[in-house]
Amino acid sequence: MYSYIIKNGLIVDGTNEVPYSADIAVKNDTIVKIGCIEEEAEQIIDVQGKIVTPGFIDIHCHSDAIVFFPGKNEKRLRQGFTTELTGNCGISAAPVNSEYKEMLEKYCDPYYSCVPLPYNWNTFGEYLDEVEKNKPVLNTAAMIGHGSLRIAVSGFENRKLTEGEMEQMKCLLREALEDGAFGLSTGLIYPPGIFADEEEILELAKVVKEYDGMYASHMRSESGGLIEAVQETIKIARFTEVNTEISHHKANGKKNHGKVKKTLEIIAEAQAEGIPVHCDVYPYDAASTNFNSVLPPWAMEGGVEKLLLRLEDQELRARMIRDMKNEEPDYESFYQLAGWDKIIINECEIKAYEGKTVEEIACMQAKDPFETALDIIKESRNNVMMIIFSMDSQDVARVLHSPYSILCTDGFASPGKTHPRYFSSFIRVLEKYVKEEHLLSLPEAIYKMTKMPADKIGISDRGRLLEGCKADILVLDLKKIHDNSNYNAHDALADGVDYVMINGQPAVEKGVWHPICAGKVLRRK
Repeated sequence: MYSYIIKNGLIVDGTNEVPYSADIAVKNDTIVKIGCIEEEAEQIIDVQGKIVTPGFIDIHCHSDAIVFFPGKNEKRLRQGFTTELTGNCGISAAPVNSEYKEMLEKYCDPYYSCVPLPYNWNTFGEYLDEVEKNKPVLNTAAMIGHGSLRIAVSGFENRKLTEGEMEQMKCLLREALEDGAFGLSTGLIYPPGIFADEEEILELAKVVKEYDGMYASHMRSESGGLIEAVQETIKIARFTEVNTEISHHKANGKKNHGKVKKTLEIIAEAQAEGIPVHCDVYPYDAASTNFNSVLPPWAMEGGVEKLLLRLEDQELRARMIRDMKNEEPDYESFYQLAGWDKIIINECEIKAYEGKTVEEIACMQAKDPFETALDIIKESRNNVMMIIFSMDSQDVARVLHSPYSILCTDGFASPGKTHPRYFSSFIRVLEKYVKEEHLLSLPEAIYKMTKMPADKIGISDRGRLLEGCKADILVLDLKKIHDNSNYNAHDALADGVDYVMINGQPAVEKGVWHPICAGKVLRRK
């Protein structure tokens, strides 16, 4: 007897093929039959008039810590996510070197603010073991972050690594890949990633290629140097033949809007050469990251404690402000890209600042906005995140429409007001870009949410509705699909997600949540 039969649905199987009507039989955690099924099952779910798709796969998010939080990730699952890839933008919770442990904690804290991590591990494999022990709600795959690797070897030193340090990094990377990491990510606008030269990244990418893993890069620039950053990323892919992903592809800052037309051409040309490069994208014109990213990189040399000391020094504060005011900076200057009136503090230890722009906070305090920005970092001891309105909606649509783009969220869990992308990106695409604007067909959109990311990551048994694949299955009412979230109600549940099955277990039935932890830790074989 089958465990479940999902009957009378319109199957959108994730392969970008034409939808078809069929039943799906599930036995334990596996899809065992698709077709006209007349046999018995423990439970029959009639979904007449609904679409049946694979569970959503988020190729780029920052859910590394949420599994250690008692509430875990229920609202993500209730909006259709069944698998997520963590360890992005160079940020991962492992490896841990006791000498630099405090630096790693402070580096990760703003992204993992939902819960204090125990850091009772050293290796990447031990971290995955702890995630497994805590029974994740979603299937969890992970990459190792270059920034965390570099901290384990040299802390926040702004210099070229020695030959011995490079060998140590490569050894730690190999260990993580053997323990099941799906690849390496970089965050090349963030210290300490920004301190690495191209040669360092190239050497690490060679190791990733040895293990047939993925290299995902938050590039050196998403603004003035965007085209050059894409060219550098593709150069690494061309030289090493490593499977490469450009993270959350965008053009930041008004004077850079439209540049994605050129970068998408460059990606298409690389694909025509046989270079395995794609990009991912979330469907919003606002980004979100650590507020200390408004600072020049030198301010973070030596880590967070050194930064806080510099913020006590009036001469160094004045130097930071001069660098932020520089209209042709040699780093990603978020002030220059957006302005204080378009930078919102969305999560901060000083709760009175949350939901306000830096300009509004400065007006409240009758202070200079640059001094205000430095004081926000100082008062919060760097535990502060921002939302930045710096993109063009037409650019977002261009990247979404590309055959080489994969949908992502780039979101992270937060006890405050996080960006709604973490919960709602995929539902927003179905409502806005499939139903309303017809930018994507339904099969195209589901492909970008399921099989395409699974193939890119290297997960062969999820992201598609085929016999023998794992039973991560959604039932959606496309007519009712509606995104209820916004920047004030970031985690409002969507309409139209009727059923969510993960590893053969129904976690949502007729919109009702069953508190189960059926997710698995996925390790690259």
